Amino acid sequence: MNKSQSKVFWSDLKSGRFASMVKESSKGQTVNNSQEVYYIMKPLFAENDDIEAIYCMFVDAKNHIISIEKMFSGSITASMVYTREIIKRLISLKATAFIMAHNHPSGDTNPSLEDKSITIKVGIAVTSIDVSLHDHIIVGDGFHSMADSGWLKKVSSRFSNLLKL
Repeated sequence: MNKSQSKVFWSDLKSGRFASMVKESSKGQTVNNSQEVYYIMKPLFAENDDIEAIYCMFVDAKNHIISIEKMFSGSITASMVYTREIIKRLISLKATAFIMAHNHPSGDTNPSLEDKSITIKVGIAVTSIDVSLHDHIIVGDGFHSMADSGWLKKVSSRFSNLLKL
């Protein structure tokens, strides 16, 4: 790719043009692992790479993508998450599972305490309505998968046990 092509590509990437293409072309496709989710989600964060945003990838029982939607956005270091809004979308889309993904504009993909806390809060809420939180992925210089790290499974079993009381 020459310099001119690179500039056009970068301009298209930052304009959100690729983001809308990703959202439309992904419908009905199957997602199998965190690496695939990262590749799908990464272009969505390019549009406003200095603002933390939270997307949800809503899937059916066979992991076919129903929709990818930006749910929340915030500042360079934080974004508010409203569990109720996620649940409303899950129900309206008839999704059986979803994957949360958000970016860290700093590039650091390590989950913060706030990232872990909101994952637990959302996880408990969706488990109570028989929906699965498959993963929470942090996008930066690379990505971090809370499922691949084993952390999500550990906390999921704790809140599943709470709901069995």
